Amino acid sequence: MVSIYIGSTGGYTGKSLVSMGLGQRFKKDGLKVGYFKPVGILPVKVDNILTDTDAWRIYRALELKDPLQEICPVVLTQELMVKSYHRDVKGLMTKITRSFRNLSKDKDIMLVGGYGSIYTGSYLGLQGIQVLKRLDSHAVVVIKYEGEYIVDYAMQAKKDLRDRFLGIILNKVADEQKQSVEEYVIPFLRRKGIDILGILPHDSVVGAITVEELNEMLGGKILCAHDHMGNLVEQFLIGAMQVDKAMEYFKKTRNNAVIVGGDRSDIQLSAIESGSVCLILTGELYPSEMILSRAEEKNIPLMVVREDTYSIAKKLERLSVRLRLRDTVKVDRGMAIVSENVNFPLLYEKLGIRPK
Repeated sequence: MVSIYIGSTGGYTGKSLVSMGLGQRFKKDGLKVGYFKPVGILPVKVDNILTDTDAWRIYRALELKDPLQEICPVVLTQELMVKSYHRDVKGLMTKITRSFRNLSKDKDIMLVGGYGSIYTGSYLGLQGIQVLKRLDSHAVVVIKYEGEYIVDYAMQAKKDLRDRFLGIILNKVADEQKQSVEEYVIPFLRRKGIDILGILPHDSVVGAITVEELNEMLGGKILCAHDHMGNLVEQFLIGAMQVDKAMEYFKKTRNNAVIVGGDRSDIQLSAIESGSVCLILTGELYPSEMILSRAEEKNIPLMVVREDTYSIAKKLERLSVRLRLRDTVKVDRGMAIVSENVNFPLLYEKLGIRPK
């Protein structure tokens, strides 16, 4: 059995996406695959079993049948967090190794999902590097591409992980960044002995969010088109310009949601007529009957929120880095991106295994 720890040098880099994609491809290649998340930070109860939200989604995406209670043995509840700050919590690593051992008995390959970064978890005695060493795992490090300086992250990870380090996967590489990645970043990393196992392009669908998720995050109220809350929002636009320029502005961006004051019916109508997939009306101001009727007719949900336009825009900016793979369309698209852009022959070679 071979174990791969999917880690990162920071939070929200796409570890869940990579875990799903790798797992699906390994299964297609005839390998018996298991998934394990030692520490979860998003508690959820499934059939009265406490587990982690991301672990549960990956479990379902990979159609696993293992006992759910073993998938994520340590879930960071508020109670555990408070307790760990007051005193050392004993037995957590033992619990992790026991569950991992039970899950891995009949597997060819185990995917181990990290949380936060490979340095996260020290206060619990469960730093990522410690955990992967205890589980005797190799490490793939997922790095969100934010410019050439990410080479520092890759070099530090290689130094700290030593012989357990397999290489890196660069995620969310935008089209305009490809040239610098190919001309500077990849040659430099290879010169430093770091293998690039994959380069995942930025994808607007994977980075999108449904209107329903958006409404949950913002604590809004949907006024119409309730059966279209599955609409995917790829971009957010602020409707604060002159009305004669609004229509052209909105039409330039596909699948957009417009954040606009609840009293700006002129901008609201322009957004509706230009095909926006959702309107976020700020200031807890409700639209006119004419706007409401037109949005219903065009199947565009109108969402009313309490905060002002600036506050909502800043909140969405913070939330955007935490979007998770919940929608089936996004999950399928994400797994396909991993399968198409990871160098599986190189990965198999480094792991010393052959697909069946």
